[in-house]
Parts: sequence; structure tokens; C-alpha cells
Amino acid sequence: MKYYYIFIFLLIILAFQIGVSNLKLLPYKDQKIIPISLAQIDSNKTNTQTQSQSKTVDYYARFNCGTIDNDNGPLRPGKYDSDITIFNKQNFPLTVIWKPIEINQENKNNFQAINIQPQSIVNINCAKIFPYSSISNSTLNNGFTEGVALIRISINNGQLTNNLLYNQGSSVVINNLELGDMVNVDVLHTVNTLSGLKKENLYLKVDFSLEHLSGKITSNSNSGENKNNLTAIFPVETNKIINPISLIKQVLNNNSSSNQQSLNNATIKIIKSQLIANNPTDNHALTFQKIIPTITNDTSQ
Repeated sequence: MKYYYIFIFLLIILAFQIGVSNLKLLPYKDQKIIPISLAQIDSNKTNTQTQSQSKTVDYYARFNCGTIDNDNGPLRPGKYDSDITIFNKQNFPLTVIWKPIEINQENKNNFQAINIQPQSIVNINCAKIFPYSSISNSTLNNGFTEGVALIRISINNGQLTNNLLYNQGSSVVINNLELGDMVNVDVLHTVNTLSGLKKENLYLKVDFSLEHLSGKITSNSNSGENKNNLTAIFPVETNKIINPISLIKQVLNNNSSSNQQSLNNATIKIIKSQLIANNPTDNHALTFQKIIPTITNDTSQ
């Protein structure tokens, strides 16, 4: 009978140990073991997706500003200006940032913000690119500068970053398919003739004849056509007094040096004179350019 109680006591202890073992294994029952290589791949994929959510939409618009007064380069002389227009195609306000980048890199410019209302247009011209050009002695008025205006729209997690920074709204979410179609950017390049080139040219046309002091015409008077009637054209300037006979004598002396004595014995008779004005055309040129956006992923964030 004594051994019977000992046997029951051992069974109770064994059952208790088995129960404790099951409790220790229970927390690990539903856990999955992932290989290290697969875990690394999944981590890289998550990081890539996070980085790809930050994008920039850039427009590079060329500008030509200033004056060219010589024929040394590929561009003709004239006054150059560029007008860059940005049209907001959306039904909500949009903020873009921009900065000019000059070819000679003389000025280091920072980004500036432009707020564009829905379905509205703003412009950037040479007066805004170089606001100091209003000074009469500025380099722009006396020289020429060209470069590129960088216009940028930034998106982070589908939201417009510039709008958030400049309080234009934070509830708008942009789809990736809409990134390149939020705005239209166009450039109109103009060149006007320099004011110095627009000055009209004046010419004096003189019809005259030569006669000897004896009254006889130097040419054959029996011919059917009076070959002694001549015409000369002289460039003249305004606000100056001119003597047509002196101009004619000068030309005749230069062209008939071998017959100087004959010209000295001749009389110049002016038959008719006429002032001719030559107005040059204003060579005004226009060039239109549509800017295509460049969309990039910003992986620096």
C-alpha cells in the first residue's frame, strides 16, 4: 500500500513538468522564421519605395538678355529679351521655385518662389531675372547675358512641397501620372534693331550739265541724245549746309585728273536736285519655344 502512494506522487510530478514545458513553447507556436537574405531584400525594397516618393519636376528655359552691338558672335546685333510664361493648369493654387543660371556664372542666385493662382499665368522676363537692369549704367544695358532659368516643382509623398512651405494648401495629393502636366512653360525670345541702326539715311540726287565758258557743250551736240547731262548722288547729314556744285567739282576732279584743264574751263549747271530718304526696316524677330519637363527621383531624402 505504501508503494502505491509513492507511485501516484511520481505521476503527479511528471504531469506537472509536462504542463510547464507546454507553457514555455506556447509563445513561439505562431512565429515564422525568415532567412537573413530574404529579410535584407525586403528591407531594401521598403527603403527604395520610400525614396521614390520624393520627386522633382524641373523645367530648363533658356534666356537671352541685353544688347549686342557687333557681328563677332553667332547672334546678330540688337536688343534681346526673353519672356518665360508659366501657366497653372490645375484648379488649385500652385507654388513653384525658380532661379537664373548664367553661362558665365558671375552671379550665384538663390531660388525664388512664385505663387500661381488656378488657371492663371505668370511670367519671368529679363527685368525680373536682372532687376538691377533698370540702372542706366548697368552691365545688362551695356552688354549681353545668356543662360537658363531653372523652374522646379517638388513632391514628397504625393504632396506639393513648395505649397506646404509657402502656405498654399496641404491637402492636395498629386498622382505620378500628373507630375509632368501640372503647368505649361513656354518662352518667347525677341530681338529688336538697335536704335542707332534705325536712323534713316539721307542722299542728295543732282542732275547737272557741263558747259564750256565759250558756251559750247563739251559733247557732240549733233547727237540725238544729250550725253552731257549727268547725275550724281551724295550722302548727306542733317543740320549741315552743303554746296552741290562743290560736291560735283570734287567728284569730277577725282574722276578726270587727266583732263583737269578742260574741267576748269567748264561751267556746272544744275538742272534738278532731289533729297532721298532711305528708311531701314525694323528687323524685329520672334522665336517661340515650348519647354519639356524633366522628372527625377530625389534619393537624397
